[in-house]
Amino acid sequence: MGQKAKVLMIGIDAADQRLIRLWARDGLLPTFKILLEQATWGITTNPIGFYVGAVWPSFSTGLSPVRHGRYCYTQLGPGSYKTFKTQVTDVKGEPFWKTLSDAGRRVGIVDVPKTFLTPNLNGIQIVDWGTHDPDFIGQLYTYPETLAADIENQFGRDPVGDCNTISRTVEGYRQFRDDLIHRIETKTALSKHFLNQGNWDLFLTVFSESHCVGHQCWNLHDPHHPKHQSDIVQLIGDPLLAVYQALDKAVGELVAEVDPETPVFILASHGMGPHYDGTFLLDDILCRLENIGVSAAKQQFAKALNTNLEEVAGLSWFLKPLKQLVWKPLRDRFWRSDKPFRKAMAEPDASRRKCFTVPNNDVYGAIRVNLVGREPKGQIHPGAEYDRFCEQLTHDLTEIVNLDTGKPLVKQVLRTADLYQGECLDTFPDLLIEWNREKPIQRVSSQKIGVLEKTFAGVRTGDHQPNGMFFAINSAMPPGQLENVVSVTDFAPTIAELLNVVLPDVDGQSILERHS
Repeated sequence: MGQKAKVLMIGIDAADQRLIRLWARDGLLPTFKILLEQATWGITTNPIGFYVGAVWPSFSTGLSPVRHGRYCYTQLGPGSYKTFKTQVTDVKGEPFWKTLSDAGRRVGIVDVPKTFLTPNLNGIQIVDWGTHDPDFIGQLYTYPETLAADIENQFGRDPVGDCNTISRTVEGYRQFRDDLIHRIETKTALSKHFLNQGNWDLFLTVFSESHCVGHQCWNLHDPHHPKHQSDIVQLIGDPLLAVYQALDKAVGELVAEVDPETPVFILASHGMGPHYDGTFLLDDILCRLENIGVSAAKQQFAKALNTNLEEVAGLSWFLKPLKQLVWKPLRDRFWRSDKPFRKAMAEPDASRRKCFTVPNNDVYGAIRVNLVGREPKGQIHPGAEYDRFCEQLTHDLTEIVNLDTGKPLVKQVLRTADLYQGECLDTFPDLLIEWNREKPIQRVSSQKIGVLEKTFAGVRTGDHQPNGMFFAINSAMPPGQLENVVSVTDFAPTIAELLNVVLPDVDGQSILERHS
């Protein structure tokens, strides 16, 4: 058999670069320890303000989010105050492996998150066998289509499923950890199976278990987290470390499968840390700044709805199984961002406001100005009035203090138009709020808003950090750390260059051009 792959790339979704370096230094991740000592490596940057939802579409297309259009699982509809659930097929631009395929290169693509199936590919593609938060949980898509049945017969289905619904008990956490490790081992076997078919120009596979464990188990990893449970950690250890060690082993095994001279890239996409942010407070803050009150009737209805549902779920002992099996997963999934029925019933009408919040995951808050000529019932005129409004709002937000730390709630307020230019800019938030995330946010205050107290209602204890890291072997770049950071959009043109294919009109630049 000939060369297995001309280029091998391994992705690790939301594996925190600080933990990788820390545990590698301590000898707990031997593969990454060797990579740090012998490979080229560097820090990667992701789309500012939008990286949680845009990192993988930007990786796949080589485009910034305002060009491919995807930044969140739910986005504001054009010319509307309503949001819609985004699908991977909404992403504009072509994944770079389609361009490679069209140029005659043979590609194997396995579980790249937030991407869609590419028809008529010169090779194979597996979508959502085992990824974090797919559009349709439990749905496997492949090209060719007949591949799905073969994969399920040989490797089974995703053993993890929706990680937001795990049982947060000793046994629940233990089972979750073990299922994640089992999925890593199965993904490794699956990847080896197809890699060993050989003659790939590019073989690309992505692991997502670090993403799942980071969201759900950060409180077990971090002894300073307010929800830390040392008793559970004593019994099962740190689930993050266990999953990272399984990933370390998987990377080592896959690298060992290819010829010693094969270029290999390993990307840890973005980071993870404690889920401390103020996004769940932002709409209340904006209402207070505009002196908009939520009607008492709507508040009472929302409160009654929530209370009555809780009471129905816990009527008596004979309904406990129903509560555990049906109500609790629904509550955890739909209440986790404090956005469901309560918000729908209590939220002031966006069309009557000067600005309003829009979805953007949780790491950065996002604000849309109700702009005349863009929104159906705009309140603020473009130009000088818009600038004055944004400046005043920025000042008001940066005046707010986290009462539990005495420090500003907001690190900075960014204007999206100062960061990005592209055809989708008009549908994006106007302002991005970077929170001071060093401590939990529950009680905030300023002269304009008074004291606002609220507790984050979600189940996730970990959330994302902006930077990732990468490693390169046999890339013609010198070993050691690169001085300059690398954009996630740079990998598409880099791989294309290694395969003598030009990617037209992308935002990224080949890493090889700058560092060889």
